[in-house]
Amino acid sequence: MANFLRLDELAVAANSRGLFDGMLVYFDRENAKDLDFVNGLHNLWAKLLERTNERQLFITEMKGLRPSVKRYKILECLHEVQKQDLIKLLELRKVILGKYRQLSRKIALIETIRSL
Repeated sequence: MANFLRLDELAVAANSRGLFDGMLVYFDRENAKDLDFVNGLHNLWAKLLERTNERQLFITEMKGLRPSVKRYKILECLHEVQKQDLIKLLELRKVILGKYRQLSRKIALIETIRSL
């Protein structure tokens, strides 16, 4: 062991309860940051959904107006924007759910490590 002068010290440090507790604190902090991030994404998604629903109400009101070429073109454009926004909302929702699942697995792993 002459080549590895610090190996004994590293072994003691690795088995140290203080290091273990410090790692758990670090993991808890990282999980809290991840949870804040995912919650922020969810709040953004909720705002986008609200705006999309408001646009849908506007489209519905426009359908009640007197038929014209101009109204038809505007509705056509709004429907396309609405369609693209709904696709983006579904994609964002899928990402958010994946992040929640990933975070849930990380938390479960930390709880398993704590119980050891």
